[in-house]
Amino acid sequence: MDYEIIIISNRPHLSQEAQACLEGLNSRIFDGTNYPSFSKIVNDAIASSLYEQIIICNDKARPTHAAVEKILTMLKAGWGMVGLYRFGFFGFKKDLIRKIGFFDEGFIGGGYEDNDFIWRLKEANISFYESEEIDYIYLPTSWNYEKSNFSRNHFFEKWKEEGHVITRQLPEKKYQYGIGLFQNSRFTEFNQSILLPYNFRLKDMIMKTDL
Repeated sequence: MDYEIIIISNRPHLSQEAQACLEGLNSRIFDGTNYPSFSKIVNDAIASSLYEQIIICNDKARPTHAAVEKILTMLKAGWGMVGLYRFGFFGFKKDLIRKIGFFDEGFIGGGYEDNDFIWRLKEANISFYESEEIDYIYLPTSWNYEKSNFSRNHFFEKWKEEGHVITRQLPEKKYQYGIGLFQNSRFTEFNQSILLPYNFRLKDMIMKTDL
């Protein structure tokens, strides 16, 4: 077994319900109480893992065993990231993080970190499978990005979109988490991605850098 499912939550009472869906599988709860951002929780969860394949599970996701098997099968086939409820239930190899970096912790309060990571997958030409095919409980967000423009401002300082061109304006920050060396995983290309409708346009976008 070279995977684990990490249920991240800043509302631990909800995480137990998510874990019940995964009974018999290798899962654990990561308490994100008082964390400043979704990105920081995910990064610390990755750094704490002893496994090469990681599935991150939001406390509102209600996945099945079959969903876990689908993610692991797709990762073995070379997909870079597989999200069966967007970034509420998604899997990847640590080699993806070694290749393109950790989640950007500049998105304080939550929001836009998923957009940022998808654009980075496009930039690195690595495939992304994105769907909403598992059950997901709709509850108010536990983050405060609706009350602050901090994450939004950071996103548009980092990226500029004009027509069919997306330009990087800020470099990726290097985080010293120490997850070992790249193990030469080979990923399928971004043009093979399966995306939700609002991200379809990314396949035709041109990525540039202005650094």
